[in-house]
Amino acid sequence: MPTFSENSLLHIRFHNDRQGLELVAIVDAGIPVALVTADILAQDRKPLPLLQEFVLHLVGENVETEEAIAGILGLPQRMVTHTIAGQFSDDLLTYAPPRLGSGAEPVAHRLRLTVRGQQTARDMAAITPVQVGQPLVYDQLLGRAKPYDRHTVIPHRQAEEEGVVVLPAPHSGVVETSDIPVPDINALLRERGTTNREVLLVRGITQAKARRVMPAKLLVYADPERTDIQLGVVVDGELSHAHEIALLSHGGAKALGIQVEPAPERPALAPDLERARIDLSQATRQRADQAAAQLGIQQSDDQSQTGPAIQRDQVRAISVFEHPDLLDEALTQARQRILIISPWIKNAIITTDFLSKLENRLKRGTTAHIAYGYQDNDTKTDPAAVRKLENLAHRYPAKLTVARLKSTHAKILIFDDTWIATSFNWLSFRGDPDRTYRMEEGTLVRNRHAADDQYRRYIELIDQERR
Repeated sequence: MPTFSENSLLHIRFHNDRQGLELVAIVDAGIPVALVTADILAQDRKPLPLLQEFVLHLVGENVETEEAIAGILGLPQRMVTHTIAGQFSDDLLTYAPPRLGSGAEPVAHRLRLTVRGQQTARDMAAITPVQVGQPLVYDQLLGRAKPYDRHTVIPHRQAEEEGVVVLPAPHSGVVETSDIPVPDINALLRERGTTNREVLLVRGITQAKARRVMPAKLLVYADPERTDIQLGVVVDGELSHAHEIALLSHGGAKALGIQVEPAPERPALAPDLERARIDLSQATRQRADQAAAQLGIQQSDDQSQTGPAIQRDQVRAISVFEHPDLLDEALTQARQRILIISPWIKNAIITTDFLSKLENRLKRGTTAHIAYGYQDNDTKTDPAAVRKLENLAHRYPAKLTVARLKSTHAKILIFDDTWIATSFNWLSFRGDPDRTYRMEEGTLVRNRHAADDQYRRYIELIDQERR
């Protein structure tokens, strides 16, 4: 069963969301937020509505008739009568025995609290407002508090270092009490499942000084001419139209410097492989069925034909969003060999996680070759990333080679019986600050004979072009 990264699942779900547009990129984004603590006056929610509470209180103070209660409250008697009838049914009220009035006439229908009514009245009186601090996350793009998990926000500096696109913060000033109304806080509490507390008043706001961002995803759509670029914002796995509208009002893609370039030409295959190749639209439908099977969702009618399992002999298109999944598959499942050729190498790819997975393959006996190099003076490769790979190669000299080539345009991944030809930069697809995106399509070939031929070919190329 193939695995699906977050971006792959988002592509499957939302690639057809904009009619006439193509989902070109899914970008790590950050919504600027402020961590605040609201000094609030709140009380536990009372088990009875306000009118019922007043009736019990008045009866407890010896206001014993419906007419007197209605007069004190200034309400129509029929409302009071209806409330009292309900409290009789709930065993909160009863009638006291008749007693003689001053004119020797008995006063009937005198209201009295039952034992249960007395206890309820005492419980209601014991519920009083308390002053507490309520932690909140204030969305500086929308200008309102949102039910974000405070533990998922990250420092603004970390977001910048990781190449996250930080969205505008039009509400970046000091958060005032008027910015977070009482109804908003009560709505947030209910959304979080806190239904037994009601906020009555916001006394003040304390705001943390450090800047934070809430991780999100930015969906980049473009028309074939790349003149219409639209953005979608995904928060907590769902599209947020409020954020999209707010972002559009502050300049949208143009303000963020996002551009879309023409798709590079896909590497051609041998004629027999081209004839067998499944195109991208059909491959995406198959992936959608596989994802549905993995997530336990109802599958489409053609699932029985495609099947959820990885097919051993197949030639199919892969979208730009599937490439990272396949790289991870190589790093976690390859048993015999891995070969990666990429013009550039970036720190954003050669992470601790990448190195750990690669080392685990080497320990299990997998042989790995990594080659890079585009120009003599190549500023797009991070020297620190190369050093990390070379250090690993020094520890496993019989299993890992890292080669600097004179120049290469090839973008190749081979592992075991899988060969991928593409225009995708395997080791530098993150960390490029120019925010220019393109739909890069590749081809996956799962066939031992084809993989063996290409493996030999690129091993020879590395030997010939090695500096």
